[in-house]
Amino acid sequence: MINFTPQQWQMLVEAGAQEPQPLHLADLSLPFVYDRMIGVFHCAAGRHRLAMSLLLAFRHGCDSGIEVGDKLGLEFPDDTADRWLEETTGAAFRSSVGRKVQAGKRASLTVIEKRWLGEVEYLFED
Repeated sequence: MINFTPQQWQMLVEAGAQEPQPLHLADLSLPFVYDRMIGVFHCAAGRHRLAMSLLLAFRHGCDSGIEVGDKLGLEFPDDTADRWLEETTGAAFRSSVGRKVQAGKRASLTVIEKRWLGEVEYLFED
């Protein structure tokens, strides 16, 4: 389980994230970001890319999505969110406009995660 600092959690809340829930208890019909090490946290409509970018930032020791974008030479928030999704094992999301859950690579999710998430669209090649 990942333990966020109070400042990091506040930044996620400001990006529209709600308190994480276990995958098997979460309402997956709502927009969400899933990380195996955190659980499912629902996001305000249109804010999932901000939350995903922050998760990438925290992993790289940065304080914001913009900072990690500059550090890695990526555009914020699209490229930074995509990088988090592609590199994170056990990660997926549902946007407020998407009908399907989306994940990075097919191999990044376990059989149990795939069963709970339902139909998943993979955005990157294994």
